[in-house]
Amino acid sequence: MTLTVRLDSTIEDALERHCAERGVTKSLVVQESLAAYLLDTASAKARADAGRPAKSGASVSANYKAFADAGLIGGVALGRGADKAAVRARIAESFAERKARRGGA
Repeated sequence: MTLTVRLDSTIEDALERHCAERGVTKSLVVQESLAAYLLDTASAKARADAGRPAKSGASVSANYKAFADAGLIGGVALGRGADKAAVRARIAESFAERKARRGGA
């Protein structure tokens, strides 16, 4: 596919210098830049959607509810880690709280 892009003179000069210094084509730089931009945009959307409950009309799965109850949904956004040790500690804490509510039985 051929694509024509209009660049102002500052960006055009910077692109030419970049390509000359690195020995790459303008096409390669544009392809890699566009790919990185699209991946970053998709990642940003995924991060924004992470931890968000299902859209209206759709039910939330039992797994989602269990993870949310254990404090695992949105854990990183809330400043709590989600590595194995942190997850195990939160699950142990959840079990201890549940046991205490039931009278230690």
